[in-house]
Amino acid sequence: MGLLSRLLGKKDDAAKSSSVSATPKSYEYDGPKMPQKPLTPREIEEMHAKLFPEKHKPVEPEPWWPLYDPESGKPLFPESLEDKFSAIPTDQPESPLFRLPPEVRAQIWSYAMGSQKLYLSSKKGRLVQAEKMNEFKWWPKRVLLHVPMICRAAYLESISCLYSKNTFCFGFGPDGTKVPLTSIDTLLPPQHIASIQHLEVGWHFIRGYTQYYDSHPQAWDISIVVCGPEGDEVWRDFCSKVVQLPNLKTLKIVVWTSGDRRAEFKGLEKETLAPLQQMKHLKEFNIFLPWPQDDKTLWKDAPFRISRKFEDRRTYGVSIPKYYNKGE
Repeated sequence: MGLLSRLLGKKDDAAKSSSVSATPKSYEYDGPKMPQKPLTPREIEEMHAKLFPEKHKPVEPEPWWPLYDPESGKPLFPESLEDKFSAIPTDQPESPLFRLPPEVRAQIWSYAMGSQKLYLSSKKGRLVQAEKMNEFKWWPKRVLLHVPMICRAAYLESISCLYSKNTFCFGFGPDGTKVPLTSIDTLLPPQHIASIQHLEVGWHFIRGYTQYYDSHPQAWDISIVVCGPEGDEVWRDFCSKVVQLPNLKTLKIVVWTSGDRRAEFKGLEKETLAPLQQMKHLKEFNIFLPWPQDDKTLWKDAPFRISRKFEDRRTYGVSIPKYYNKGE
């Protein structure tokens, strides 16, 4: 029947249905189809790159140029920022702030930028505030440069307050380093170094075999925060640098020790602190030592005051053991 129908030009029901299904239907939009699975971050990123290709162009980092030559310590630029600003008129006759007397403005700069403790480190040859500090008061201060960046006149008048009215702290926290202090002449201009008046330094001495925390006097105290130990050469370099600070007024040195032979520091105390005896111009000079000393006349005429009963974890991240000696 099928063959005869085809010969006669007739179509059966199956042929009719196939011809009907072969005819294309007009497209009808059924709405957006949601994917069965959520898109992965990679798929979202690829889709965003196709929609906004200009936002996905690779950004080349800006070249970094140091301010001072690390080897010679000389500035790489002929003029400092202060010299450039000084050559440009900085009068602000229309500013109510600069109509005030200079003494009043100096108090304003000191109030806005001073009385802070700045925990410093170095990064790519520049002086920066330390990160990863545990205590809230150790965190970086982000608003100190707002005042100097107002205008040229504000910079020239207030930038010295940043260095003279604040306390610079080195060697505190787990990433504490002395590089900013031992290499300060390559990190700051001479006029800023001369303005520094207040320093606090944390120092970790080591003698003998140590596993850092395992041999520390408070090894089982998991809350201690101690910087890495430094060698004797770094200590001597530090002493030579800090002696050269002309306007330094206050200095505080906090010492802790580690190693199975750390008891030797009791006999090395005079030799260790001898380079600091020439700093007689300081108004306040305190050294905190974690070992006892039987010789009460050792530092009778020294320019510094030694404390062996000190304990303040909140300030220095580590409690220095107390030694109750008679006569102290």
